[in-house]
Amino acid sequence: MVNFKAGGHQGEHKRAMAAQESPETRAVSKLEKLSMGREDGKRVVNADGVALKVVARERVLPETNGLIKVALVHESVSDAHARAGYICRPGGDHVLSVRTHPSAAAGTILLSEAQRLSLHVCEDEFYEWVPFRTDEATPVLADLSLECQLLTPREAGDVCEVDAADVAARAGKAFFEAIVSTNELFIMELAAEKLVLRVTEVSMRVDDEPLEHSGVTPHCFRGLVDPQTRLYVGPSTSFYAHRGAIDGLRLLRPSTRPAVPPRNCIRLLTSDGEEFPVPRQLLRPCIHLTKAVRGVDDPLPAVPVDVECCTLDRVLLFLEAAARGRSEAFVFDIHSLEDLDRAAKALGCRELHERCAQRLGDFESRIRMHRWADVVKHNNSGGCWIVMDGMLLDVEAWLPEHPGGTTIIPAQARNVDCTVFFELYHASRESFQYLKEFYIGEIWPEDRPLIPLEKERASDDFMQQLREYSATFRLSAEAQHQLTMVTHKSF
Repeated sequence: MVNFKAGGHQGEHKRAMAAQESPETRAVSKLEKLSMGREDGKRVVNADGVALKVVARERVLPETNGLIKVALVHESVSDAHARAGYICRPGGDHVLSVRTHPSAAAGTILLSEAQRLSLHVCEDEFYEWVPFRTDEATPVLADLSLECQLLTPREAGDVCEVDAADVAARAGKAFFEAIVSTNELFIMELAAEKLVLRVTEVSMRVDDEPLEHSGVTPHCFRGLVDPQTRLYVGPSTSFYAHRGAIDGLRLLRPSTRPAVPPRNCIRLLTSDGEEFPVPRQLLRPCIHLTKAVRGVDDPLPAVPVDVECCTLDRVLLFLEAAARGRSEAFVFDIHSLEDLDRAAKALGCRELHERCAQRLGDFESRIRMHRWADVVKHNNSGGCWIVMDGMLLDVEAWLPEHPGGTTIIPAQARNVDCTVFFELYHASRESFQYLKEFYIGEIWPEDRPLIPLEKERASDDFMQQLREYSATFRLSAEAQHQLTMVTHKSF
C-alpha cells in the first residue's frame, strides 16, 4: 500500500519531533546525523558529498513535469556535481540529472513528488548527495517496461481510457539520454489525467543487437536510454495506492516485453500435458535426455517424457538432492515407489532406479568384481561392457544417445582396454561425469593381464585426471580385497 502524499506528512511529523523541548525525547534531524562522526564538522560522509535540503519542486515551480529526471540546485553547489551532470544518494539506485536554477535557494535541492517517492526522501529534510559519473560501466538499455495506474482513484464505474502507445512515446522522449532504474516512479499528465508510472524491468543491449536477436538477457537494474531503447507499457498489477487507481484506468494497446527463453533449461512435457522447465545441469544423470542436455542449437528444447507430472515432480526433487550430494537422505514414499522406478527407467536415471530397487527389497548391487571371461561372454552375446583402467562400464543404454553414433563403441571398445579411445575422442573432461552412471564394478586384479591393450597408450596426464575423478565412486583397494575374501569364503 503506497501513500503518494506521504512525503509532506512525514516531514511535518519529523519537524514536530525535532521541536520537542525535552533533551531526552528530542528527535535528531538528518542534518544533525550528517554532522556526527566528522571531526572537520562537515555534514557529509563522502569527500565529494554535499548536504542539501529537499524542497518540493511543485511548490516553487507549479508547472512542473513529473517525467523530467532533473534535480534543480543552487549555483553554489560544487563544480564537481555540475561537471558530473548527474547526482544520486550514496549507495542509491536512482540517478538524476543535475542543473542549477535561480529558483533553488542555497543549500537546497528541488525534487518532484515522483522523485521524492523514488528516492525515499522527505520534504524539508537534509540528505547527502554525491556526483554520479557516467562511464563504460553504465549500460545502454535495449528496453524497459513500465506499469501504469491513476494517481487519483475514480469513482466506481467511472473509467478513463488511455492509449499505452502514447504513454510509451511521451515517456521515451522524456527519458532520452537519462539514466533510468527499476522501481523508479514518474508522474505523467495525459488526457487531463495524472498517471503514475513505475519501471518494473530493464535489460541492457548486447553488441548492439535487439533483445530477441541476441537471445541474451543480461542482468542489470539501471541504464541509459537512447533512441533505440524500446518501451513497453502495461497495467499496474501489484503497485497501487487504491483499488480504484487500477480499476478506473482502461489501458488501450498495452504492450509487454517479449519473453526470452532461458538457454540453460529444457522443457519436459509430461504424459498428462504438464510442462516443467528444468535446468540442463540437473538432468545430466538422465541418460535418455542426453541429446537434449548436450544440444546447443535450440535455446529451450521441448522433450516429451513418458512420465506423469506428479511422479516427474518427485524425480526432480531426487535429482536436486543428488546434485547437492544428499541423495542418501532423500525420503521415498512407499506408495509411489513403483511409479518412481518406472520413471527412472524411462529417463535413464540409474541411481534413482537402484535406490527404488533397494527400497522395494529386490535389489542386487551391480557394483561387484567381474571375471574377464564373463565380460567377453557378455559382449559376444550382444552386450556392451567396456573396460577402462580396470573399471567395468555398462554402456548399452548409452549407445542410442551417444553423439558419435551407435556403432563406434561396440566396434572399437569391446573386449579391449579402451582408455586410449576415451582420451582420443573426448577432448573435454565433460564426459567424465557420465562414468559414474555406467560403472558396474571392477575386473579381478589377477584377470587384468588378460585384457588386450592397444599399441597407443593413454597419456599420463589423462590417466591422473581419470583416476582422480573416478576415485569418488570406484571400489577402493580395500573394498576390492573385502569382496575377494567374501567370494573365496563362499566357495
